[in-house]
Amino acid sequence: MSLIQKQIVIVGAGPQALFLLREYSRIGYLVTILGRKNEIAMYSRYGIKLIVDTEEDLIHKLTGLASKNSMQDCIVASGFYLSFLMKNFPGFFTLFNVVPKDKEALSIFLNKLNTYQLAEEIDCKYPKSVLLSQLNHDTDYKSFTFPQIVKWNQDIYLYEKPAFKTCLVQNIKDLKNLNQTLIDREKQSLVMQEFLGADLQNNFSYGAYFDRGNLVAGICVNEVRHYRSGVSSVVEEYRGEFAEIIEEKSIQLIGKTLFTGFLDVEFKIFNGEPYLLEVNPRPFGFIRIMKLKYPDLIPYILGECVSNQKNSKQVQWMNVLRDMVLIAKNPGKILHMFSVLFNFSSRTFDVWDIGDLKPFFRQVKR
Repeated sequence: MSLIQKQIVIVGAGPQALFLLREYSRIGYLVTILGRKNEIAMYSRYGIKLIVDTEEDLIHKLTGLASKNSMQDCIVASGFYLSFLMKNFPGFFTLFNVVPKDKEALSIFLNKLNTYQLAEEIDCKYPKSVLLSQLNHDTDYKSFTFPQIVKWNQDIYLYEKPAFKTCLVQNIKDLKNLNQTLIDREKQSLVMQEFLGADLQNNFSYGAYFDRGNLVAGICVNEVRHYRSGVSSVVEEYRGEFAEIIEEKSIQLIGKTLFTGFLDVEFKIFNGEPYLLEVNPRPFGFIRIMKLKYPDLIPYILGECVSNQKNSKQVQWMNVLRDMVLIAKNPGKILHMFSVLFNFSSRTFDVWDIGDLKPFFRQVKR
């Protein structure tokens, strides 16, 4: 047995990073995690914590780590960090063995319009979209059917909080008023899309791990309840009528690249068909459901386990605190909440871990 402890760096310290921090630490890795002081994984009992509060400090600390250990394994667990490093620190990918990879695939999936171009090749539907920077005095605004939704085509902020994540514009006047509040950099990074409906229960995701474009493990889920847009409180494995096509299109899309790493592919059912919303090429928020579905996934990925047995049960994931807030507003869902809460054999939680309690209580405090 080697006396040298295996090491890995994790960039970002959200819930998905917390999952990876715990998993790698428990199989013997020395983990160094970089994130803001208030990010949840910074309160774990595992790993070495490096606090970074500025973009310059992030680059400085990563450069310092690389100088001590060249081509160290590094997982980027946040889309915001990944976008920043791709644009502002290209040398990062030569200093570390970075996952997710490869850069060509990342340049596609970190940009919605690039992702949609790839979706054309597999005949996958997606919402009609246009960059705000392409709208001008010559635009025929009557060609748009309102309402429309404005989203980030790509992330441009790391530590600076954007004014909104999504914005619904009801008419041309709303759109022009929004445009007047934006700087050029934002207009070039925001996309306006046809609105596919407000029912978030029609949102589905395919969470997976790929190796050079080949599927290693995947699960189709329904985001049953949302704490807010893009933030789920309950996620359930989905085996309904659209599961097969969601899985098929996801595998085809990623298979067009040499992508390696965790990702989730988001879809919305509209007019009886799945529409691709986006690909998030990094560990996803409900990643802990993957351990429930594939108990040996991390050791298998690392080559320390020969099998990747799949749990046959229909699994669920819950963030208890978020769901309690939602149930307080909508008590009619309380029976479903309890059915998930007491499903001991095939349910997992977001942050809760009996062997690492501080992150959960920090979440309560926040």
